[in-house]
Amino acid sequence: MYQTIAALRRANKKGKGGMAKATCMKNYQFKVRNMLAQIALVGTILCTLTYMYGNAKATAGLLIGLVTGSLYFLYLFRQVENVQVFSVKQAVEHIRGGWIVRLAAMVVILIFITHVLKVNMLAFVAGFFVMPALLFLNGLLLVIQQIVDAKKM
Repeated sequence: MYQTIAALRRANKKGKGGMAKATCMKNYQFKVRNMLAQIALVGTILCTLTYMYGNAKATAGLLIGLVTGSLYFLYLFRQVENVQVFSVKQAVEHIRGGWIVRLAAMVVILIFITHVLKVNMLAFVAGFFVMPALLFLNGLLLVIQQIVDAKKM
């Protein structure tokens, strides 16, 4: 997230603002679509396995967690997309300020699923954390790839 903001700022300082910004955002949007596809794939596999073992409440919790995690990810994507017009300090404050909205949404959803839907809360949490786990793995692969590329030079 902060890397994208920094890349946009560097492009603007070099005078390549329009073209570099468009290229950077297209790459960012591609990565977001790729991440959503990964969440869908992992979610499909997990929901299928959970359903095969006959636990409907866990499957429902997992599915709601996956959808919530995807919406959370899209909300963060929109925040990063909207900070292009801010200075770096304002952009960081804007993204950090959104935590209260995200936290409140999570509390409301947790209360709703535990008291109204009566689904498995642990499955919900597992489904929600598929997105951060995939982000971590993608970041890890990126770092490993950069290390390998640096050793080749």
